[in-house]
Amino acid sequence: MTRMIDGHLVRDPHGLHAETEDQLRQAVAEVRRRVGDEYDEQAVRSAVRDSYDEIHDHAKIESFLPILAARAAEQKLAQ
Repeated sequence: MTRMIDGHLVRDPHGLHAETEDQLRQAVAEVRRRVGDEYDEQAVRSAVRDSYDEIHDHAKIESFLPILAARAAEQKLAQ
């Protein structure tokens, strides 16, 4: 969702948050598909969220963070 503020087209930050949450849910589903029944959904969700938070703290561009968080979570779970 976008709107005009002072003549500039701006995306609503609430929409961005919802979009990120949807992407993180998809990331959890993808990691669960890859690791199978080895880990329960809560463990995968926690690993994805922790990875996202760690990466987000240092990110300059947030476009691919959910994908990167999924990869990092899968690596963490494999250790």
